[in-house]
Amino acid sequence: MISSIYRSFLRIGLMSLLSFTLVFGVTMENSWANPAFMLPPSMPIATIERVKADAKDLEGKTQEAIGNVTGNAQNQITGKAKQAEAVVRNATEDIKDNVPERVKAMTKEIEGKTQEAIGKMTGSNKDQITGQAKQAEGKTRNLLENVKDKVQGLLD
Repeated sequence: MISSIYRSFLRIGLMSLLSFTLVFGVTMENSWANPAFMLPPSMPIATIERVKADAKDLEGKTQEAIGNVTGNAQNQITGKAKQAEAVVRNATEDIKDNVPERVKAMTKEIEGKTQEAIGKMTGSNKDQITGQAKQAEGKTRNLLENVKDKVQGLLD
């Protein structure tokens, strides 16, 4: 029971420290979070999903380490599984980062048309309005991409 409580506090403390450091960019002397390591201001620190993936990885490493110390095979396997889940989450974010804006705009329009159609079928005004709003967002994104292309054409 005491070891369970200890593990919970250790997990919460490590995840809190990592999240706080990633989100607020806290620097400490002689640590990996010193200013020389920090990202340039033009780059985002992290997305929420990346923070969740990193927290899952840390949780998995912690659980695996506890399993190694205590000899608990279930903790070891669960820890490795959580680390694998973190790898998949980070890979998903990498794919999202490389999707062109035009594809995102078309996806938003299709999502809006689908939601509007579902709203018409079910009689839900909320779904219809939300679908129309998503379509408008997609069209606006597409229009912005057209403007970017025209400006780029003028500059080239």
